[in-house]
Amino acid sequence: MRVRCSRLVVACAVAGMAFVTLGLSVALGDELVAGPTVPPGITLVEVVRELEYSMAQVLWVRLGDAHGRTLVFSNNDQPGMANCVDECAKEFPPLLAPEDAQPFGDWSVVRRSEGRMQWAYQSHPLYTWSKEQEPGEVAVNVGLTETANLKLAQDAAEIGSLLPPAEWQVARFDPAASIPVPDGIEVQLVSSAQAVILTDFDGRTLYAFDGDAKLDNQICSDHGCEIQWLPIGAPALAMDVGDFSVVTRVDGSRQWAYKRQPLYRYSGDLLPGDVHGQAVDQNWTVAVLMENFRPAQVAITTLEGYGDVVSVDGMTLYSGSAFQKVWGGRNLRDSYKNAYHRGKRFGLVACVDDDCLQTWRPFQAPADATSNGFWEVLARHDGTNQWMYKGYALYTYAGDQAPGHNRGQATYAFAHLEGSPDDLERVMRLSELGFVIGASAGAGVYWNIAKP
Repeated sequence: MRVRCSRLVVACAVAGMAFVTLGLSVALGDELVAGPTVPPGITLVEVVRELEYSMAQVLWVRLGDAHGRTLVFSNNDQPGMANCVDECAKEFPPLLAPEDAQPFGDWSVVRRSEGRMQWAYQSHPLYTWSKEQEPGEVAVNVGLTETANLKLAQDAAEIGSLLPPAEWQVARFDPAASIPVPDGIEVQLVSSAQAVILTDFDGRTLYAFDGDAKLDNQICSDHGCEIQWLPIGAPALAMDVGDFSVVTRVDGSRQWAYKRQPLYRYSGDLLPGDVHGQAVDQNWTVAVLMENFRPAQVAITTLEGYGDVVSVDGMTLYSGSAFQKVWGGRNLRDSYKNAYHRGKRFGLVACVDDDCLQTWRPFQAPADATSNGFWEVLARHDGTNQWMYKGYALYTYAGDQAPGHNRGQATYAFAHLEGSPDDLERVMRLSELGFVIGASAGAGVYWNIAKP
């Protein structure tokens, strides 16, 4: 098992644990501490297009409130000014910010006419829409419309009947829109890095070298890394762009640097989204711009044969979902990506009785926990809180005896009808949740490792 930590963003104080430090992006000597992607109480949600019998296709990432409701903005608002008041504000409630909220990155606060503070993203004041009945319904409908695949079904998140008025738009998470980058370098939200990072034009992760590009040939000669770390070349006529500058290497070639740190690719990253170079050498760290929130002791670990997974104190985390008919293996690199709204509907139904809870142990959230980024807080029936990730409640498995175990992977729990009204209701609920675009897969729970 390999634990992913980036010195550019967060120090790995203990092997197997990641302690996340959130704050504004500041320079600490030659190191950088990245700021958060969103303020506390604001969520990130993947908008997907569900496909018949195959994995959902991610379209884009949107912003949500603490409960995952779609956030929107009005074209009638001026930058930094919230003009939706009175009757408008009743239909589109503003996303309020604490009185002591501080602006950072793409996030700012505006003072409304009645005196309250409101969050704005990239200068657009944010709102929810009172007509949205299911969290994310509006955003999903917009995504389906854009893909010319507007589905007609008895599913509020698929019928496409609720689209925002012409002057309103869904607030998408688009950090690349406000960060100037040179040609050939992109800004992307990469799940395995749990951050917004720099990539090349193919989506390959870029790494920052904590040192002088003129000296890295000598360092590589000493450690045999000349074939591991590939410099990101800059054209002969390239000029500085924002925080990007051009440095000259010892051989006279030109290379891009970010905030004076030369940029490289890692040869061990075979596909876009790979971040296998994080733990290779302390001199190289992922080029992170903003960092996603993670609960304490949560890290991204790599399991052989399964790729990157979400873990707590090194123990694999799992989520339960309804039976679905899906072509292809569920154990592939980025497999079994379910729609956010299905996880929200599933809620706690995966594990409700004492016998189940002895096997599947809820990943508890503190009593004062706040939803943030891809993480949401779910209230359990006993009054405790449980963490949800990308819409799905998370658990550890009692059969995993040590960090790196994943014995709960691909476990099926069939719903048994024993005659009680509660049993009947649960069987019917699971059967409904397993209905996907005209295909019913029966009643039961499929347990899967939580993928980043």
